[in-house]
Amino acid sequence: MEIVIAIAAKIAEYTVGPVGQWLCYSCHFNINIENLKNQEKNLRDAKNRVQHLIDAASRNGEEIEDDVKTWLIRADHITELATTKLHEIEEEAGTGSSNAACLNLKHRHQLSREAKKIAENIAELVKNGNFDRVSYRPASEGMEMTRNMDYNYMAMVSRMTMVKEIMEALGNADIDKIGVWGMPGVGKSTLMKEIARQAKEEKLFNEVVMTMVTNSPDVRRIQGAIAYKLDLNFDQEADEKDRASHLQRRLSKDKKVLVILDDIWKAFDLQEMGIPSKGCKVVMISRDRDVLISGMDTQKAIHELKILQKDEAWNLFEKMAGDSFQDRPEVRGIATKIAEKCAGLPIALVIVSKALKNKSLGIWKDALVQLTRPAPENDSKIWSPIYSCIHLSYEHLVGEEVKSLFLLCAQQDYYIFYQDLLRYGFGLGLFLNIYTLEEARNRLESLLSNLQDSCLLLESPHSSKEFNMHDLVRDVAKIIASKNHNMFVMRDDGGQKAWPDVDALNRCEALSIHGGDIHKHPNKMECPKLRFFHVDCKDTLNLKIPNIFFQGMEKLEVLSLRNMQLSSLFPLTNLQTLCLDGCMLGDIHGIGELKNLVILSLARSDISNLLREIGSLTRLRLLDLSNCSKLRVIPPNVLSSLVNLEELYMRKTYVQWEVEGPSNEGKNASLAELKKLSHLITLEIHIRNGMKLPKDLFSKKLERYKIRIGDIMPWETFNGATFSRTLKLKLNGSFQLDSGIKMLLKRTEYLYLDESNRTESVLYELNREDFQQLKHLHIQNSGNIKHIPKLRTPAIAFPILETFVLKHMISLEEICQGNLPFTSFKSLKVLNVENCKKLRFIFSSSIARGLSLLEELNITRCNNVGAIFMKEEEDGIEDQEDMMLFGRLQTLVLKDLPKLVGFLSTKDSFMTDCRETNSEGNHDLQLPLLHHHQLSFPNLKILHLRGLSKIKHVWSNVNGCESLKSLEIHDCGAMEEIVAREDGTDPTTRLLFPSLNYLRLDGLPKLKWFFQGVCTLESSSSKELHGQGGTLFGPEEIAFPNLTNLNLRNLPKIKHVWNKDPQTILRFQNLQHITASRCKRLKSLFPASVGSCLKQLKTITIDDFCGMEEIVKVEGGEAARRTLVFVFPQVTYLSLSYLPRLECFYKGVHISKWPMLKKIKIEKCNKVEVFASGLVSEETVEKRQSQMSIKQPIFLVDEMSFPSLEILNISIMKKLEIIWYGLVAASPTRLDISNCDSLEAVYEEHEGQDGKESHALTTTQLLRAMSLYSLPKMRNIWNIKDCHQRHMYSFPNLLDIDVKGCESLKSLFPAASVAASLPQLQSLKIHDCGVMEEIVAREDGADPSTRLLFPSLTLLRLDGLPKLEWFFQGVRTLESSSSSKELHEQGGTLFGIEEVAFPNLTKLRLRCLPKIKHVWSKDPQTILRFQNLQKITVQKCASLKSLFPTLVDGCLKQLKKISIHNCGVEEIVGAEGGVVGRTLVFVFPQVTSFYLENLSRLECFYKGVHILKWPMLKKMKIEKCDRVEVFASGLVNFEESVEEKQSHMSIKQSIFLVNEMSFPSLEILKIRRMEKLEIIWNMKDSHQRHMYSFPNLLDIDVKGCESLKSLFPAASVAASLPQLQSLKIHDCGVMEEIVAREDGTDPTTRLLFPSLNFLSLDELPKLKWFFQGLHTLELSLSKELHEQGGTLFGIEEMSFPSLEILKIRRMEELEMIWNMKDCYQRHMYSFPNLLEINVKGCESLKSLFPAASVAASLPQLQSLKIHDCGVMEEIVVREDGTDPTTRLLFPSLNFLSLDELPKLKWFFQGLRTLESSLSKELHEQGGTLFGIEEMSFPSLEI
Repeated sequence: MEIVIAIAAKIAEYTVGPVGQWLCYSCHFNINIENLKNQEKNLRDAKNRVQHLIDAASRNGEEIEDDVKTWLIRADHITELATTKLHEIEEEAGTGSSNAACLNLKHRHQLSREAKKIAENIAELVKNGNFDRVSYRPASEGMEMTRNMDYNYMAMVSRMTMVKEIMEALGNADIDKIGVWGMPGVGKSTLMKEIARQAKEEKLFNEVVMTMVTNSPDVRRIQGAIAYKLDLNFDQEADEKDRASHLQRRLSKDKKVLVILDDIWKAFDLQEMGIPSKGCKVVMISRDRDVLISGMDTQKAIHELKILQKDEAWNLFEKMAGDSFQDRPEVRGIATKIAEKCAGLPIALVIVSKALKNKSLGIWKDALVQLTRPAPENDSKIWSPIYSCIHLSYEHLVGEEVKSLFLLCAQQDYYIFYQDLLRYGFGLGLFLNIYTLEEARNRLESLLSNLQDSCLLLESPHSSKEFNMHDLVRDVAKIIASKNHNMFVMRDDGGQKAWPDVDALNRCEALSIHGGDIHKHPNKMECPKLRFFHVDCKDTLNLKIPNIFFQGMEKLEVLSLRNMQLSSLFPLTNLQTLCLDGCMLGDIHGIGELKNLVILSLARSDISNLLREIGSLTRLRLLDLSNCSKLRVIPPNVLSSLVNLEELYMRKTYVQWEVEGPSNEGKNASLAELKKLSHLITLEIHIRNGMKLPKDLFSKKLERYKIRIGDIMPWETFNGATFSRTLKLKLNGSFQLDSGIKMLLKRTEYLYLDESNRTESVLYELNREDFQQLKHLHIQNSGNIKHIPKLRTPAIAFPILETFVLKHMISLEEICQGNLPFTSFKSLKVLNVENCKKLRFIFSSSIARGLSLLEELNITRCNNVGAIFMKEEEDGIEDQEDMMLFGRLQTLVLKDLPKLVGFLSTKDSFMTDCRETNSEGNHDLQLPLLHHHQLSFPNLKILHLRGLSKIKHVWSNVNGCESLKSLEIHDCGAMEEIVAREDGTDPTTRLLFPSLNYLRLDGLPKLKWFFQGVCTLESSSSKELHGQGGTLFGPEEIAFPNLTNLNLRNLPKIKHVWNKDPQTILRFQNLQHITASRCKRLKSLFPASVGSCLKQLKTITIDDFCGMEEIVKVEGGEAARRTLVFVFPQVTYLSLSYLPRLECFYKGVHISKWPMLKKIKIEKCNKVEVFASGLVSEETVEKRQSQMSIKQPIFLVDEMSFPSLEILNISIMKKLEIIWYGLVAASPTRLDISNCDSLEAVYEEHEGQDGKESHALTTTQLLRAMSLYSLPKMRNIWNIKDCHQRHMYSFPNLLDIDVKGCESLKSLFPAASVAASLPQLQSLKIHDCGVMEEIVAREDGADPSTRLLFPSLTLLRLDGLPKLEWFFQGVRTLESSSSSKELHEQGGTLFGIEEVAFPNLTKLRLRCLPKIKHVWSKDPQTILRFQNLQKITVQKCASLKSLFPTLVDGCLKQLKKISIHNCGVEEIVGAEGGVVGRTLVFVFPQVTSFYLENLSRLECFYKGVHILKWPMLKKMKIEKCDRVEVFASGLVNFEESVEEKQSHMSIKQSIFLVNEMSFPSLEILKIRRMEKLEIIWNMKDSHQRHMYSFPNLLDIDVKGCESLKSLFPAASVAASLPQLQSLKIHDCGVMEEIVAREDGTDPTTRLLFPSLNFLSLDELPKLKWFFQGLHTLELSLSKELHEQGGTLFGIEEMSFPSLEILKIRRMEELEMIWNMKDCYQRHMYSFPNLLEINVKGCESLKSLFPAASVAASLPQLQSLKIHDCGVMEEIVVREDGTDPTTRLLFPSLNFLSLDELPKLKWFFQGLRTLESSLSKELHEQGGTLFGIEEMSFPSLEI
């Protein structure tokens, strides 16, 4: 029963339940449908609400979240489903059918069920649609921009380096704040955008926020910008503090947020802004370094962005300008200049290039003007943005002081010097509330720091006391200065060149002149407001300023003039600073009136005596006398009077100081005066004689000093730094240190000590504490010092010493004796020890451990040094952890240390003589130089070893040499391997030099290999080879991935560089340059596996007797029979020199390809017979090898082997017969072949494989220059067998042909067609070809109309061609009349009628052409074809009778220089029959130089009657023309009969027939060695005087004219030389007078040579006088004297007001130079400008000056030399009645030489001396040169 009940229950469960459910859906049909309608409406509303949010987000540029997009898709789908279902229900209800009720009931159930399900889904979807936010802000492709304009970032080297540094800082967890600073417009923002992009791309940060702070920070805006990027919403009511707190919490949660704050002008609190001080990466960008470092605390990571390099700047400019100057070279030229004016500043480059993009040439030119001379209005499109950018930085300078300093800097030249700013600024009162220079220095340092921090001033890399401005910053500063402050600058390099106008000068407050029209200065400057005036130009030394120039400058406070001449000094009473650097000072006695002067600089001036008036300038605080090389005298008490003096500069000034004491009064100052200057704090002085040094001269008040005592070389700086406290001592044996010197030593930063003459060093007097401030110590020549003294106190020695130099310490045994503290030398960076012969080691290991900062170690020429550092017994350096670390050492140089056994060695290993040392038992001697278990050099970059004769190995392991870049090892005779192989070495050991780029091994006679790897030893094939040595780099043992330069020299044991395993050479993948020299056993350079392994190789050089037989080693077996291809893709240079065994490149069949090869040089490879041979691809190996057995070429090539060849240089190849053989296609641009004894032709056809001639000859299309020297067997350059081959020789680009020493060459060109194929030929030179008969050969059957044209030839030189008959034997010439036909058959005319033309020839040189009789045919058409000839030179043409044909006039209008030497020329222009009777005019309108030399047959210019005109002739020289008797004769008029003129000519023939216009421009006339020349100017009567006019003649030089009795035939001719500056007359044996006296001469005639400054009369034994004036003859007292001669210059007869140099030599009969018989004539002799008198070999001259008054008339005389005057008794004669008070003063004389004067008694016999009873007898006898107070030479140098 229970079972039945259970079954019934289960049946009911499966039937009643579903039935009920089914009935339920049917009963609730209406409810479900209604619910669906309501849910569908809810969904529509929700979807609309979300869509509204989406639309709003899209309008804001936000991205829609993915889940919102998915929700919308689902909502659309379910809405459509619900709508469809409801529509179906409505249709069902509308049918109203009662049929099939059961079926309808079933359908209602289904619909009801579906509706409920859809409604439930909609309800869930609506619930999920309540989004907090539907969108997000995308990663801003733009973060907020800091500039209105933007430009693309360019990856440039300088920027990539900066990006790398900043990215590393961003990845450093210890750095939170990073600063980036740079000048305005340098590209800081652009760079940071790139960094932000990379940081996001590399996922360093999740978010990158970049915002701009600006000069007026808006905190709320900045907070909002950051929050916006972080999707952080602030409460609208929150204040800045609440927002900051909210923002800080957000940033603290996410550590991967980068905040970039751009354009920061002043410091602010990051936390107040909402940026955490820790835990958040912040990059701050500013123009002001100080803001970032001091204000924002970024000192850990501060980066300066600098301007672009020149090439980078141009690349940016070119990119921004687009194709503006593509194919427009005229625009490109302007663009280059504009880019240079932008001076690497990106903002300028971008603005300017974009503004000019695609603009016309005129606009580009105008832009250049705008940038060169920017207008003050600065409103142009180009200039305005640049100006605004920089001006903003200026406006943000705080305080007027720093702004004024900025404008003062703009007044300076390119280099701005600290000392100038100090002197000018102090004089202008620029520093407020400053009263001393020391205070001014401190203030200036602060202001300069501000300008540098603001990037408005740049520090020079040369010195910390030197600055400069960016060009555009200077331009802006000049605009501000001129516009707002009336400060003007004149320059040559752009900007204002002209002087300001009158109105501007009236307003002007500052004027600086660095160029421009300085010489157009006004006579007087009316500048009532001018406070600063500075002139510093290159060409002002000859500029003379008038006295009244400064009268209108009453307010002038600073006057700075450089390199000028001053006649006097105007009293500018308001002047504070006066700088006259490099000036030639005249009368400046008025300087004493400048009572307000506080700064005076006379540096580099010519002052010789310091004026006493300077002592009255008691307000003076700075006096600069530096580099006053002539200064010798400083009057006593002048310096001591300057009681307020703070700074005194006297470096390179050598005053003759007196020793302190009462006896020096009135002579010179004593150094003791310096002790009275109580305010002196800066002193620079050189005291040559230390014995004159007063005791305790130097006081503790000296803050800065540069003091040299002794004869020391000029001032030095170290590593560009000038030390403020420098002391250099070169001491003799008696010099003692006083307390003052010791005080200086204690404070000195730079000490130079030279004790070459002392027995005991001053160092023994010092203690350790005396070196506490020393930074640089240089000790040399202390020959008696055995050790740097055992310092007696426990103080640390040299705690801050950075540089230590020891040189030539020949007795030094130890540097430091005794135990020094571990930290001694702890700051040492540079240690240099040189030539210390007894030194055994440098430091002990304990001291070496303290050298942690050492960067450079240089030990040289120390013959006994056995170790650099001595390992002390207690210092056990065996533990790896206890090795000696030189962490900063970058440079290690060890040279010429023959006893060195190790870098770190025990005392026993080197302290005994090497003969007594048991090397086998001594562990140290077996160790490498740099043993890796003991030493570590992690940063070593340069290792240079030379002359280490005991060192066998450098390393045993190279770990720690990762930074090594350069390794050089020279002359180490025992070196067997560079890296030693230790026993037990891991077989897998591989050596890696990852950074090495330069390796040089030189002079290592025992070197077998670089490293003997275990892998090599285990290799059976190479084991024996390695045992003997010979392969430098073995298989897989060593790698140099970055090696670029390999230099191998003098390695006699090396047979191969690389092992044949291809993996070996592959480890040199970046090798660019390889040189092998003097490696006698080196048989090949590369293994056969080289293939294309060395893809970066650029140069190969093999020379100097290497034993090389082939460049690439041939391998045995099948490899040798294969055709190999060797490709060197980057090689540009190949040199093979002095390789006597070299036969070929590779002995097997091969092709070598050199796609980038530009130059090949092959020299003295005596086995080579063929340079290059083509290899046909079908050719069999056997055939090639059979050919090669006959003549082996160096190169086997194909048509693509040398596509880039430019230069082929082949020389000293004795067996070379063929250059190109067969199918070779190479087109060098330059071909140089010399000294190849067997070479017969350069270009020659050879038979091809089919027996026919090959037509693929070497192409000549690109050849530009050909040089062929010393090729004795060469018969043809071009070997043309028949006329059909002519077309094969085309040289369309050949510019230069130079042929010399080709003794078998009969002609240069084999046919006219070859010569005609040279349209670009510019230079043709042919030398020393002994059988050459013609330049262009005439072929049989040549076209009779053939004319040769050389359209581009500008230079033609034919030299040493003894058989040359003509240039080209044209057919027309031969067919012409019999007269010329016979002439051509005989030869003799170089250029025939119409045969050849040179329309652009400018230079023609003919030399050693003995068969040439005429250059041109007499037909005028011949010479007309040379219409552009400018220079003609003819030498050693013995048969040449004349140079030009008769009809030359008007043909050579461009001719400028004529030179004829050593020829058989009888006349310059050949006289033709039929025209001799006419008067011809020859005009040479452009000739400036005319030389005739050694023309033994020359008689005249032209044998007919003629006139010559040389309107432009400036220089004429005629030498050794032996037949010439008259230089020039005048032709009165053209009407003069030919017969009359010819009758005159038959008597004495002149070279030139002239009139008054023949030589209007002549400046230099030289006539030399003309033995028959009797007359220079032939003047028959007074009517011809006017014909000799030489208004511009500057120099006359006559020498060796033995027949010439006078120079000028009349005073009138001499008087026609107003410009004559130099007159030299030498070796004219019969000359009696310089100017001849004519009969009837005006008695008042006086000769004036107003411009003559140099007069030299030498070897004129018969000269009586200069000019025998009538006035002299009429004087009864001197008439007889003049008849006899003997007085050079007579009374009132001549005047030389400008004479500076007078030389009188070897005038044996000369008794007096000046004739003066009474005291009334003294005033007649005034030589105010005479600088030098030189008298030599005047055997009759008893005195130089006839009276003291004449000697006294020489105020400028600087040099007086009197030699070899055998009877001279006195220099100055004492006259009767001489004033007893007469004193001779030679104020400027600095050189006096009296030599070989055997009878000289005294200089001047003064009356006062005679009146002195004690000295009267002495003077009568003579013997005292300079008497008591009789003469003074204040400027004389000893």
